[in-house]
Amino acid sequence: MNEQHPRVDGPDLAIAFLAAFNDIEAHLRAKLSARRSDGFRWMVRLAEKKHLISANQAAALDAFAELRNAISHGPYDNLRPIADPRPDTVATIVQIRDLLLHPPIALERLPHQNVRSLQLGDPIRDALSIIRTTEISQFPVYGDAGYVALLTTNTIARWVAADLQDNSRLDAGTVGEVLDYAESSDTAVFMSRTATAQEVIDTMTGPALPWSVIVTEHGKADQKPLRIISGRDMRALIELVDLK
Repeated sequence: MNEQHPRVDGPDLAIAFLAAFNDIEAHLRAKLSARRSDGFRWMVRLAEKKHLISANQAAALDAFAELRNAISHGPYDNLRPIADPRPDTVATIVQIRDLLLHPPIALERLPHQNVRSLQLGDPIRDALSIIRTTEISQFPVYGDAGYVALLTTNTIARWVAADLQDNSRLDAGTVGEVLDYAESSDTAVFMSRTATAQEVIDTMTGPALPWSVIVTEHGKADQKPLRIISGRDMRALIELVDLK
């Protein structure tokens, strides 16, 4: 008597799920230099800590670990696993797999930006002219020893308010003089041109809460700024890594 096999219409969801899961597990093990004895959930926690995955992705992978066990090790009925993933579950794990194997690079996915930098001795009217005629609102400032600070429109506004209160008019000063009105939150961190969208998101929402990220070739302060990533870019970055 011939053995009857169930007919499968369309892609086998369980196979697609396991293929994506195995790709993710192998990728994390390689990226984290994990041992064969290191569990999947341990790797997920470490990957989240190292900014390889987001908190939402980590939570999803935790849940998928249970499903993987049910599919791989659970009882079978007529050659079919007792648990079968839903199409939307397969779509989500495939999306996570693709984000891990091919993470979007922030600089490559954000619109081009013409970064304008200033010197400490430049007149502040140079910055005001740029602000008036463009959408640029932040300037990396450099001195003889390299990068000094980030000049923002917030800092300029505080200088304007103080100067008008003292003099009833604006005394045009230098960029360096206006930087005296910067607050501790008007900071920037440097990241390399290969920084992923997830790495930038984690940096800008981390404990330091920098005002902006200045992207340079290798993330060094003495290199030419390629782009300034600010809060207005966060929505676009989050959309790149958000689970659909």
